[in-house]
Amino acid sequence: MTSETFKQNWDWQLAYIEQVKQILKSQAMHIVNIEIASPEEDMKQSTDLKIKITAGDVAVRIRRDNIKYRDLTIRAKNGNSRTEIHKLRDGFGDWYLYAWTIGGKITEWILVDIGIMRLNDLFAETRPITMNKDGYTGFVTYPIQELQRYGAVVASKRLAKNP
Repeated sequence: MTSETFKQNWDWQLAYIEQVKQILKSQAMHIVNIEIASPEEDMKQSTDLKIKITAGDVAVRIRRDNIKYRDLTIRAKNGNSRTEIHKLRDGFGDWYLYAWTIGGKITEWILVDIGIMRLNDLFAETRPITMNKDGYTGFVTYPIQELQRYGAVVASKRLAKNP
């Protein structure tokens, strides 16, 4: 991907950032843990509840208007460069917000626990890479039903059935 193409894609995605933030805020119960403080913490520290962020790094992918495809794809080939799949294999990222748009609005999304994907070895190198028409970039595909079977989809807003 050229730096010009990256910038175009980056700028396009930034137009959706407020919607992305709203979705993540609405799903905070998956990312934030609230525990009752101990009696000692209450008496000595004036603490009734303890709030902990369980994970903090969120990967976001927004797919342009396209009703046909409803799966999660991750870039696995970009010439000879390291890609998103390599970074996920290395342990980066905790959550994946994957969204689809129609008419300039995010209409569907899934929130995926990347840790569950790792635990189930879903980032294994044996998964086939589907190359784009350019012959330079390629993606691995994760059907939503597979992610659901493993319990990796922790929340979703889905409008359409998978084709």
